[in-house]
Amino acid sequence: MNTVNSVEGIKAWPKNSAGWHVAPNGDRVRLGSGVTLGDRVGLGDEVTLGNRVTLGNRVTLGNGVTLGDQVTLGDWVRLGDRVRLGSGVTSMQIIQQRIDALIHAGQPLRAWKWVTRERQSPNFDGGTVIEYPKDAVIEADGEVSDQQCAPGLHVLPVGVRPEHAGLCSADPSLIPLLVEYQPEDILFPGLPGNSDKIRVRKLRVLE
Repeated sequence: MNTVNSVEGIKAWPKNSAGWHVAPNGDRVRLGSGVTLGDRVGLGDEVTLGNRVTLGNRVTLGNGVTLGDQVTLGDWVRLGDRVRLGSGVTSMQIIQQRIDALIHAGQPLRAWKWVTRERQSPNFDGGTVIEYPKDAVIEADGEVSDQQCAPGLHVLPVGVRPEHAGLCSADPSLIPLLVEYQPEDILFPGLPGNSDKIRVRKLRVLE
């Protein structure tokens, strides 16, 4: 039987071990078409979202979620395992939406560029060695795409080590340099579930 619950009523439901509110009768949640979810919403496992749903920033979706057609994902949305995207939702659309949102925010972004003690790129992918002197502006060729390892300058969010992103085993000889880049220079902003690897066409070395 379908029932309608208020937000306050849903928040009163008990939480399971993963922290999700669970309906007293154990029913799974289904959201219809044209629904808008605000920022920082958390949805549990096996949720079904209808067509033209809009997800705000930092929404978290659990495992086994189904997204309908023409869904819009906000910035830093996290998707769990076995998430299914409907037709008309592509990785390139997700990437471009994230880039557009960052451009709209109008703020430069900072990241870590991991280098050797000689301030050279460690070349995890066997590319050309690049030096990163302080205050230098470094540029590289590349195009916006959904390929994290395509040409460009590869950086990681501040606090993320290369081994955390699966680039290499732990290497204490590598050091992080704080760099800054503009949103319009982003070539790969990361994807939900793979947000640690970022690719840009230009950056400035801050330290």
